[in-house]
Amino acid sequence: MSQTLNSQQLLSALDKVMVISTTDLQGTITYVNDLFCQLTGYSREELLGQPHSIVRHPSVPKATYKDMWDTIKAGNIWTGIIPNVGKGGGLYVVDTTVQPLYDEQGAITSYISIRRVINDLMTDFEAVEFSKEQFDEFYDN
Repeated sequence: MSQTLNSQQLLSALDKVMVISTTDLQGTITYVNDLFCQLTGYSREELLGQPHSIVRHPSVPKATYKDMWDTIKAGNIWTGIIPNVGKGGGLYVVDTTVQPLYDEQGAITSYISIRRVINDLMTDFEAVEFSKEQFDEFYDN
């Protein structure tokens, strides 16, 4: 028996586990979900209107962000694993997807970032290594 999943159920499930934000074309934060606030220690009011770089970890090379901006400005989806830093200096690592949002005419109006915190993977190196070995073996053929 198949079950249908309505949009509200899907959004609710994603909102509980994914760190979501939107920015304008200049990278200014226009939306953050509750999980983003919990993770970073910032209130929604502290984040809205700020540059998204407020959570940028200084170790990430500028070239990474240049690549991201070049990709999303061209209308493509960018993905990467990025360390970020919260209000109290806490480090969290996110598997990030950034993509453009469009208006009815097809013009990019803003960007949405959807991230999964992968701090748990940082401490489970054996599982990561095992999965990478399987991946490499499969794609080496």
